[in-house]
Amino acid sequence: MGALRAAQFEYDNRMPPAVSEVADAESTWIDDGIAELMARRDVVFQRRMRPKQGVTYERFAQAVDEFAMGQLGLSGISSSVLGRLVLAARGKITTDAAAAADELLAVPNPDTALQEIARQLLAPFAKEGVLAQAEEAQ
Repeated sequence: MGALRAAQFEYDNRMPPAVSEVADAESTWIDDGIAELMARRDVVFQRRMRPKQGVTYERFAQAVDEFAMGQLGLSGISSSVLGRLVLAARGKITTDAAAAADELLAVPNPDTALQEIARQLLAPFAKEGVLAQAEEAQ
């Protein structure tokens, strides 16, 4: 009984983690989520007694589509870029597909742009995601 009482006392008097630890955990959760989305996997979680939440690969693809469609109006992008992208993908010509996708995104580093889109989608879920991981670990 003494061990139980000591454990309960320790639990009741435990200090919350430092703010920097929480920020680090959220940053790590976001970075891990970016890797998952870039690998075509959903980042979803469920806290106790709550509905599932997170970012699906489909939602990530929609956000990338919205970004790409916004880039289409920029000067310097060929009017045939979407057609070339489709034809290269259908023909399984990965280098041409990648080149067309890079042209469509119209940014110096396309991977960084995709990661930033993923980061913006994941950031609102970071706090809950970290809490869900902690609940799962218990």
